[in-house]
Amino acid sequence: MFDFRLKVFHTVALRLNFTRAAEELFITQPAVTKHIHEIEAAYQTKLFERNGTKIKLTATGELLFKHTEELFKIYRDIDLDLSAVSENLKGTLRLGASTTVAQYVLPAHLAAYKQKFPEVNIELVTHNTEQIERLLADNKIDLGIIEGQSRRQHLKYTAFLEDEMVLCTSMHNRSVKKRRISLKRPA
Repeated sequence: MFDFRLKVFHTVALRLNFTRAAEELFITQPAVTKHIHEIEAAYQTKLFERNGTKIKLTATGELLFKHTEELFKIYRDIDLDLSAVSENLKGTLRLGASTTVAQYVLPAHLAAYKQKFPEVNIELVTHNTEQIERLLADNKIDLGIIEGQSRRQHLKYTAFLEDEMVLCTSMHNRSVKKRRISLKRPA
């Protein structure tokens, strides 16, 4: 990371909390405050409005946040492109997955990926399918793995694996004696 102050700002802007940002960045809360004040002094503007214990971005803060999002995407692209040339992948993969996929499908695949590419940091976000698609469309994640597809025109869908649904019922249910159960007729 070329400018740690921007990373500090970006983390505070995401969390809207200086203490949480400090914990996430493994620095002290006064250090976070110092970095923010240095950016504010350099640009001669306030980035956050403070209201007691709550903070929110000012209009200038919103603008800087937009630019840091773009800048960090460029940094990630640089890391991935340059490490691909040397065949030693490094960088961060921002992955989004729907809840079921994250719980039951991804663990084994992520473990295998991490073993093959130990220098790649994986950031996993778990939400419902619609939210993962929205994060992908907003460029908040690099790749999404979901169940089904809504066919948003600006997203490309590729089948990853097929899922099998299995019916389970009590041994006392009268359907147990049937060899085949139709979806058209109730059990």
